[in-house]
Parts: sequence; C-alpha cells; structure tokens
Amino acid sequence: MSTGNTDEAEKAKINYQAMIDNNKVFTKNFVKEHSNSVVSAYIALVQLAPQLDGAELESITGKFAPEISASEYVVKLKEIVKEQQKTAVGTIAPDFTMNNPEGKPIQLSSLRGKVVMIDFWASWCGPCRQENPNVVKLYQQYHEKGFEIIGVSLDRTKEDWVKAIQDDKLTWIHVSDLQYWQNAAALLYSVKLIPQSYLLDKEGKIIAKGLRNEQLDKKLKELFPN
Repeated sequence: MSTGNTDEAEKAKINYQAMIDNNKVFTKNFVKEHSNSVVSAYIALVQLAPQLDGAELESITGKFAPEISASEYVVKLKEIVKEQQKTAVGTIAPDFTMNNPEGKPIQLSSLRGKVVMIDFWASWCGPCRQENPNVVKLYQQYHEKGFEIIGVSLDRTKEDWVKAIQDDKLTWIHVSDLQYWQNAAALLYSVKLIPQSYLLDKEGKIIAKGLRNEQLDKKLKELFPN
C-alpha cells in the first residue's frame, strides 16, 4: 500500500517534470520568435543545448538570422550540434573503456550482441536517484532476455559512487573515472545534463536517447516482445 508521503512525492515529481517540460516549450518558442536576437542565441546555448537532441538543436540554430550568425553564442551552438552528430540516433555508439569499482577495465563494444543502455548518472544527482527504482524494475524484467546496462558515474569519490550503487540496488555494470563532469565518456558523448541515456541495438547502433520511465518501458517492450 502506498503511503501518503509516497503519493505526495510521486505527485511532486510529476508536477516538477511538467514544469520543466512547460519551461522548455516556452523557451523554444521564445527563441524561435526572436531569431534575430543575440539574447535568444544565449538562451538557446544556456538553457536548450543541454536538453535537446542534435536534430532539434540544429533546427533551432539554423533559424538564427544571418546578422547574428557570427556571434559567439551561435558559433558555440554550431560546435555543439557538430559534436552531437557523433552520437545521433542511427550512428554507431563511440567506443570507450573505463574501470569498474574493482578496477577492471570494461569496454563498451564488448557488450555487442545485447541491447545496451548507457546510463550517465551520479550519486549526487537527485533526478538520477529518483529514476533508479524504475530502471531496476526494467532491468530485472528484461535482463535475461538480452538487456544490459552500463552505468557511467560522474562521481568524484569511489566511496559515494559505490554506496549509491549498493543503496539503490543497482546490479548492472558500473564504470567511472571519478572525474566529475570531465568524465571521459561523458565528454565523448557531449553529456551536459544527467540523467542521460543512450539505447543501443545488438550491433552497437544508437536507436534512442534520453528515454525515461514509461518511454523506456515502451521501447523495451518493442525490442523484447513476449
């Protein structure tokens, strides 16, 4: 039975996500309506670039007026779009090797043959920790069918990282170089916001990005029909 506190926490989580989504829509509309403004370019860089996938960000960046195309903000946005294209849906996921908590190197490409989710997270990331119970449930449901997760932590200390793994009962593969936002894999994938995830098919091709909650559940049902 759900407690009152649990119900309130879930309601607050839903309301918070709705607020984030509404703010994103408002910001995108503002930027599009003021495409000749350097202020819009700055807002797109600071607020939208960490949240949007490459295709959508490229679409917004391409609509800025020619007179501001040389501004530092538009130039930076174009650089981000170029970097994001390396991890666009349909591309082969960039390979990386990183150590697990026991110091053993794990190579992403060694997981070929399974459907793999790269999960960027950290012990200090509240939304990541809130999402973990849902991911645990899906992992238990689909792991034996060929679903694997490699969690890439942006933690700074091994103690915090390992404690979060244990506390949240995360039984999948975990790696980190304990370099915070300078994590080598996070830089390779241009991760600017966590939680962030990339879903790969059995050949290592990126087939989805940023799936959470019901979206991830729906996609896994498609990939692993009963």
